[in-house]
Amino acid sequence: MGFKNDFGGFEVRNKYLKICLGRKGITLIENKINRTKEVSIFEDFFDYLIFRNLEKEDSNSDFLILNSTSKLFKAQGRLKKYDKISLYLDNDSNGEVTKEIIQKKYRNVEDCSLLYKDFKDLNEWFCFSTSFSNI
Repeated sequence: MGFKNDFGGFEVRNKYLKICLGRKGITLIENKINRTKEVSIFEDFFDYLIFRNLEKEDSNSDFLILNSTSKLFKAQGRLKKYDKISLYLDNDSNGEVTKEIIQKKYRNVEDCSLLYKDFKDLNEWFCFSTSFSNI
């Protein structure tokens, strides 16, 4: 699977590799129907897709996919316009550092990783939970 980032590159993922063709960058998906002051942040596109699949109704949020926690600096200027930031970051050291940076710099930040606290990320939690529902 591949998708275009905001810098013209393509983030390519499958079960064997995770690469970027061209320039690496973030992906901001803006809610064009309901102008919003909320943003949900994900480390990668699979977590974003899982979240959208689990939603009961369409969200009023914008969505920011970092494509790597190291790209947070490319997103910080864009985060100023939001009144609420929801974090769906990985439960690892990079996710923790990224969460701390955002919490120190912005107000009204919600850490949503507690929803999948026993797993690396939202995708891993989803794969685990759906495997038991098929038994």
